[in-house]
Amino acid sequence: MKLGKYILGLALVAVGLTSCDKDNVGAIYDGPAMANISFVRNAINAETEDESIIVPVVLTRTYSTEAYRTTVTISNATPDISLLSNEVVFPAGVEYDTLYVEATNLDWGDLDSCKLNLTEADINTANKFDKPNHVVTIKIKKPRLIPAGTCTFTDYTWGDADGNPVTAYDVPIINVEGSDRYRIISPLYYAYKDIEDGADMSNFEFHLLEDGGAKVDNGTPLNFWGYLAYFDSTNYGGYCFVGNDGNTYDVNFLLLSGSNLYTGGHFVFVWDKPAQD
Repeated sequence: MKLGKYILGLALVAVGLTSCDKDNVGAIYDGPAMANISFVRNAINAETEDESIIVPVVLTRTYSTEAYRTTVTISNATPDISLLSNEVVFPAGVEYDTLYVEATNLDWGDLDSCKLNLTEADINTANKFDKPNHVVTIKIKKPRLIPAGTCTFTDYTWGDADGNPVTAYDVPIINVEGSDRYRIISPLYYAYKDIEDGADMSNFEFHLLEDGGAKVDNGTPLNFWGYLAYFDSTNYGGYCFVGNDGNTYDVNFLLLSGSNLYTGGHFVFVWDKPAQD
């Protein structure tokens, strides 16, 4: 195989990004030494394609000088969903604690849910939050994966030993039920399985837009034998984009190796969509 002939080095600038969910944290504590408790969110929606998942649920308080312990209760729980521990522990000086909800025995199409509730004592405490969350609703879904046709997938990034693009036919595409998310199933494996050992088994996911175009989330969806496909339309929009002409989609991206980015990532898929009922 040969890496695409137009590979140019680009400096990779790693920018550390942090985020903080400050919803409903509210005013600074200025009252007597008693804890004011709130869930950070009032709703958590999680999704998994595994048979089980553990979902973190964060609580916070406005007074942190002294240690504080309390509990929460679980209600409206569907079968196979549970709270691993109901004890909330804030050591002195700590403003956050995390509980964990687990869903097990998930089958395709399942939606498990429950509510976690603060105790009456914590609800009745003189509260310094602008909008305290006394209850959080957790929903966990295992969506169905629906066949959505096949595609002809042609990779121009590597190619064969002579540098020619490699094509695979009848590569499956699936849809994540109830969403605009679609996946090409293991496209590099289908393309290179007869040429190169260890072809990447990863799926390539995209969003189908209302106008028939496609959008790819920023990230590193595929592994090209030591080079990661690097899609970042925010910072590298001139290199990372998806064009389409009808059902032909042209995907362009960078390649990441270590701390270096290179141009040359490119594949095309022609989608044979199933007939509409």
